[in-house]
Amino acid sequence: MGDDRVPHDPGRTAATVPDLADADAWFREVVEGSPDGVLLVDDGVIRYVNRSLEQLSGWSREDLVGRSPEHLVPPRRRQRHVALRTAFAREPRPRPMGEAPDLELLRADGTTRAVEMALAPVAVGDRTLTVATVRDVSRRRVAEAERARLAHIVDLVPDSIVVVDLTTERVVEVNRAAPLLLGRPASELRGLPVAALAAGGSPVLLEDGRSLHEQLLRTGDGAVVECEVHARTISTPDGPRLVNVVRDVSGRLDLERRLRAQEESFRIAFDQAPVGIALTERDSVGERTILRANPAFTAMFGYEPGELDGRDPALLRPPGSRIGPGSTRPHDDLVDRTVVRPYARKDGSGLWAEVRASRLDSGSEERPRFLVHAVDVTDRVRGEQASRRHAAVTECIADVARAALEHRDEDGVFERIARGAAEALGADATAVLLVDRPDEPEAVVGGHRVVATSGPLTARLTGGLESPAGRRLVVDLLGPRSVAASLTARAADALGPEVGSLAAARFGTDGATPVGGILACRRHGDPPLTADDLDQLARLAVQSQMAVHLSRARADQERVILLEERQRIARELHDTVIQDVIALGMEISAEVDRERDPVRQARDLDRIARLEEVTRTLRRAVFQLRSGTHRGSLAREVAAVVGESERVLGHAPSITFSGSLDRLGNELAADLLGALREALSNVARHARAQHTGVAVRVVDDEVVLTVEDDGVGTEDSAPAGYGLHSMGERAERHDGSVRVGSGVGRGTRVEWRCPVRGEPPA
Repeated sequence: MGDDRVPHDPGRTAATVPDLADADAWFREVVEGSPDGVLLVDDGVIRYVNRSLEQLSGWSREDLVGRSPEHLVPPRRRQRHVALRTAFAREPRPRPMGEAPDLELLRADGTTRAVEMALAPVAVGDRTLTVATVRDVSRRRVAEAERARLAHIVDLVPDSIVVVDLTTERVVEVNRAAPLLLGRPASELRGLPVAALAAGGSPVLLEDGRSLHEQLLRTGDGAVVECEVHARTISTPDGPRLVNVVRDVSGRLDLERRLRAQEESFRIAFDQAPVGIALTERDSVGERTILRANPAFTAMFGYEPGELDGRDPALLRPPGSRIGPGSTRPHDDLVDRTVVRPYARKDGSGLWAEVRASRLDSGSEERPRFLVHAVDVTDRVRGEQASRRHAAVTECIADVARAALEHRDEDGVFERIARGAAEALGADATAVLLVDRPDEPEAVVGGHRVVATSGPLTARLTGGLESPAGRRLVVDLLGPRSVAASLTARAADALGPEVGSLAAARFGTDGATPVGGILACRRHGDPPLTADDLDQLARLAVQSQMAVHLSRARADQERVILLEERQRIARELHDTVIQDVIALGMEISAEVDRERDPVRQARDLDRIARLEEVTRTLRRAVFQLRSGTHRGSLAREVAAVVGESERVLGHAPSITFSGSLDRLGNELAADLLGALREALSNVARHARAQHTGVAVRVVDDEVVLTVEDDGVGTEDSAPAGYGLHSMGERAERHDGSVRVGSGVGRGTRVEWRCPVRGEPPA
């Protein structure tokens, strides 16, 4: 900065110097100790500065005296400052501190300080000097700026802030939001007793740290506002202050009241709804929970009110269809869809429900909630199922009739009946049984045979029927006095725990043959067979018997035609072919008597011998054709042999069949019957048995005859008799075997086993 000192004016009179000297002495005494900076300006020149100004400006007194005041003004403001100083010199008047805002002092280090300045003209002799008092307000300006910033921030807060003087209990400060809430201008609120704001008996002042969530405040127009107030006490230089943060919650509280009213209405509608409604939730790992179920829902599934709350809805599904944790079912596939599904009641009985789920907005993505509606449609579904079963039975009857008309054999018809019954009733196993002596109830125990089966539980059903309890069950189901029966309770005892329900319908009740029945069963846990199922089974049984009659009639007709054709062929062979062969032989014989050549004679004799062999062969064929060696059903022949043994045994043996016995050729069938006679004869001679069981099974390419008794048995080392030796010879002819198992007091079991080589029956 250049030297702006004003040069000394020698024209000034010496008389003024003492005056100035006196003034200087006065200033030294009065002004040097002032905390504010003081400078004396005479005609635009600094004549004096005190110690405080030196400290404020950083300039020494020697640097400032003789310079213009603009030396302490920042360069950007000097021109304006010269104009102001000139105007003041023309009209000097006292100017108080703070009248000219936003003043800055340029310090020696180039920085500036915010200052306030007071000006006072002072007459010294005939001259007017200017005394300037300079005060450093930089710290105050910073504090004021910070306070303004904080006030601006407070004004930006949407909640109302009311500051109360705890001594006077009056409002001393509010933010911009408070007048809007309380309906009074800020000037009216400041100084207002805080008691004037309270309404409805609400507390006037809160304690430090307290909150009141339903404070009632009165506005300027007399209205009452529901507010939430949080209070905090602070200390200020003016004493303790209670800062109240006030929020208008009347809208929220009104909404909450309306929501509670809606929730109550929903609860009433939820609890009193005639259909089942449940609120469920699924967590992040897929586990589902019933949060609440209405009485209609719990009653539908046989539970008490509240008993399902907190339970997994999979509890309501049938045991075979329950789903483990982590699956999106059972609600994700029901959202905005109506589905009919089977469910299980608490007592284990089944029902059908029409279910629809809606996802609610109240849950989160991690824990979605669903509102599930369920309607019991068991009667409707079972009616539809009955209609479908009726249609399926009708179709099965038509199919069985077609099979009979298409010249299928009897076994084929029975197999179609078993398969159709399983499909129509939704059964897990069906069996068609024939009874050899239906007029004798006790004979059913030893005279039934399974001729056709279908379904995955076939082995359990047929195996159970061979047990003593199963044989008694057959008597009850297929005896002369039984037409149709459903023995669900006894099914498990006779057939094992896998079988839950059993139904049977008998055919042949009019004295016609065949006599037997159709059995159907379902697994344990599945819906039991109903009375309607039993009616459909009886309907199928009656129609099936008619189809079997038709099939047998056609088979008899074909056998008659075959016999007639055999007789015709036999007549043709006897009356023509054999006679022609005999005549030819006689001619050759006559020629032999005339032949002289020994070679030719030997050749003719050989021809005559061969013709005689041809004649014998043809005669045997004619004999066989006329004697009707075509045998009947092997099963009937086995039953006849067993029936013949009853007289010598003293009891009726039981018989079971499995597989098609018609695959056995004549020779193998004859040996099987011979082995059966030998085995039953041994039982009669040696066993002293109370029960004998006969089983004939054709499995794959093997026939197995088993004769088992509960007699005295023999030691394993006992020598085999003639009967067993004969059975062995019969088995060896077909590359078969005989095995005997016995023990003292343990009965005897004879197993005769031979391969079936596909030999066609005669």
